[in-house]
Amino acid sequence: MSNTENSKIISPQRRKLIQLGVLTSAAGVFALATNSPADARGRRNTKTDIELFNGIAILEQKAINTYKAAAENNLLPTKAFLDVALQFAGDHAQHHAKVQSIVATVLRGTPVNTSNVGTFPIPKKVLTGGEAEVLRYALSLEVIASKAYLENIQSKLTTDEAINVAATILPVEASHAAVFRTVLLVLLKEKGLPGDDKLVPYAFLDKQPTPPLPKAGS
Repeated sequence: MSNTENSKIISPQRRKLIQLGVLTSAAGVFALATNSPADARGRRNTKTDIELFNGIAILEQKAINTYKAAAENNLLPTKAFLDVALQFAGDHAQHHAKVQSIVATVLRGTPVNTSNVGTFPIPKKVLTGGEAEVLRYALSLEVIASKAYLENIQSKLTTDEAINVAATILPVEASHAAVFRTVLLVLLKEKGLPGDDKLVPYAFLDKQPTPPLPKAGS
């Protein structure tokens, strides 16, 4: 059937509806292609993202310092465990450098000075409880970090550049937590962890409870 015959069969009203559908579909595709996460949650706010990334830089530096303190105080005498902890410290160092670079070169802000931030609070039982307590403590910190990145991506960061960087860091933080859970449950046969029957206790990270930040005196 020719295009001319088709045009005779389709009524003017139907033709207008088809044209409208094509136009609205094209508009929808264009919106999906151009609408960014930042657009969806509101206008870009580089000041907010600078503050958030500077806060992240402080936390990343604390993670680096905490792992180094564990190594320097021989809290992980098993070489394999120590090697993993030092590798993770290296990951945190790269995260720290990246977020500070984004603040300086993309967001046009001033990176926070993290030279004197110290470590996360280290409970007494971690200092005296052996490798299992050290790894359990590290697991809690990595889960806290993973949840913080998730929250920043979902609802706090506003610029595409910051969101994209946080999205590349989040799975690394989550993998750190998974490694520590595996060591605790499989190698050390430790119990008392959330979801003891599974290496990954929750199917969705946002459903996993955020552990409380450990206190130094506990």
